[in-house]
Amino acid sequence: MSSTTAFIELFGKDFVIPHYQRGYRWEKQEVTELLDDIWYFSKTANNGEFYCLQPIVVQKTKEGEDSYNVLDGQQRLTTLFLIITYLEERRFEDGYHQELFTLNYETRPESEIYLKQGEFKNGIDDSNIDFYHISKSYDYINKWFSSHAGAKNKLIPILLDITDVGNKNIRFIWYEVAATTNPIDVFIRLNVGKIPLTDAELIKALLLQSDKYTEEELPFNKMRLFQIASEWDNIEYTLQYEEFWYFLNNTENTKATNIEFIFDAIANKILKEKKYFESKNFKHATFLILSKYLDDIISNEGFSRIDAVKHIWEKVIEYFEYYKEWFNNRKLYHYIGYLIELKSASIIDILITQSKSLTKDAFEEYLIEEIGKIIRVSKIRKNKNGEDVKVGLKDLCYENEDSNSNDKPLITSILLLHNVVSTLNSEKEKAKFPFHLYKKTTGNEKWSLEHIHAQNSNSISNADHQNTWLRDHIKSLKNLNKPSYKELLKRMKNALKDEDLEKETFDAIYYEVYKLMNEESGLNETNAHLIENLCLIDKNTNSQLNNSVFDVKREKIKKRELQGFYIPICSRNVFLKAYTDYPKNNAYWSKQDRKGYLKSIKKTYKTFVKE
Repeated sequence: MSSTTAFIELFGKDFVIPHYQRGYRWEKQEVTELLDDIWYFSKTANNGEFYCLQPIVVQKTKEGEDSYNVLDGQQRLTTLFLIITYLEERRFEDGYHQELFTLNYETRPESEIYLKQGEFKNGIDDSNIDFYHISKSYDYINKWFSSHAGAKNKLIPILLDITDVGNKNIRFIWYEVAATTNPIDVFIRLNVGKIPLTDAELIKALLLQSDKYTEEELPFNKMRLFQIASEWDNIEYTLQYEEFWYFLNNTENTKATNIEFIFDAIANKILKEKKYFESKNFKHATFLILSKYLDDIISNEGFSRIDAVKHIWEKVIEYFEYYKEWFNNRKLYHYIGYLIELKSASIIDILITQSKSLTKDAFEEYLIEEIGKIIRVSKIRKNKNGEDVKVGLKDLCYENEDSNSNDKPLITSILLLHNVVSTLNSEKEKAKFPFHLYKKTTGNEKWSLEHIHAQNSNSISNADHQNTWLRDHIKSLKNLNKPSYKELLKRMKNALKDEDLEKETFDAIYYEVYKLMNEESGLNETNAHLIENLCLIDKNTNSQLNNSVFDVKREKIKKRELQGFYIPICSRNVFLKAYTDYPKNNAYWSKQDRKGYLKSIKKTYKTFVKE
């Protein structure tokens, strides 16, 4: 049964958001487009006309009560609730004192309280995902009205009047579904094909249908379905926690809900076993696989409906419990997090299988062996005489003459492990390697290998960059306090004052400084590229360190860290000379420093590679 209903006629009604629906998710575009449309209508429509919003589909909760389950239209209804709340003071002044409609949530009572108490007015709230989207939308509404002079006066009658000859208003297409109709079937039918609908939402509707049970079964089964809905929300919220998500995944979630990560894994296993389809490369594949599986085990394996639902849900819980166990155990967190970073989340099912069949100690040994396989140095390289020689950890090189033997990926894997294990072994209580910070570094800031003692890179042509380099390296050479550098420092100071500095003059100074630093550190073109002179730095920081000597790099890294950028623990330790016992200087990366650093890397390496 459908009709057009003025928005004001919804006031005083009680709207219930069923347990199978997700929470409020509208963003800036949807909120502002709704306001823009109403604003345009207010300025262009004739009296007596009305602006019709998209349908709201409802079903009475009980005969004789003014309470309805919202099957479609939740997002729009919630946004209008926020708009009217924003206009509350003005609408009271204008004589609109009707009691606003209420929005209740079957399994999210905290969201219901949040709306009723108007806590969204207090600023952006990211304490849970519903609060975040509600408070953000209220902020969008506030900013929209601030930029549209006179909108409050114009929109209040448009929103709150009932259409007659003398005015204009907005209306809904009100579609009331018969009480005997299955509401979840309606929900799925309405939403399939809409962009906002996800596999997870369809699966939620599929599993939580309460009308599939007899009157005798319903009281107990409905309680169990509500329990599943509550557990669902808890899992979703936990997976939205950045530290938790990036422990399990190497990229950000691009779907509307995070719990799809688990359902995708379950669907992949079912498809591999049952062969329902040739592949999973089609729309709503995860939902359709699970739907078919649910029908299959009911029809062919003797499951009752509730037992089939519980069977699927137990698979979800199993995954989630393993995730939580691994996340909360510091050793497992670091070992498994490292393996996922190197091999992707595709290894999780293998890890679960191993965890089921092994004791706790044996599982840890298995993880150690798997990590060892990744970092083991088992290369053969030809020496200058053309003879095959075995490459050891200390021989891994950023650049080598053998183009078929690129050591960079292996060096990166070993240095990442060094950082992960150093965090695990940290004396700081409950310290965890921040996989979320490491993995969230994207675009031009991906991780790269940085030469600790600078390699002889190309000179600098930009005048401003030349002056910055001169200022930094004057400080560096002064700290060495060597009389033999007095003449060079004088030339550097003169160059800094010279507004027409010739490139040849700068280059001569530049290469002389590097020659001196190479002599001080004992590095040359060969050993400058070994693992003992490399650390992990994001590419953005790396680009800022280029052309700088050791102590200048240290100062720049300190500034980056103070600015909130993530510097891996071992890279920070390198520039603090934490691997050197009683360092003799802080100005350059000496043989003593390289020896201490390599010793620490070897200690980590030998934990996982038994030779």
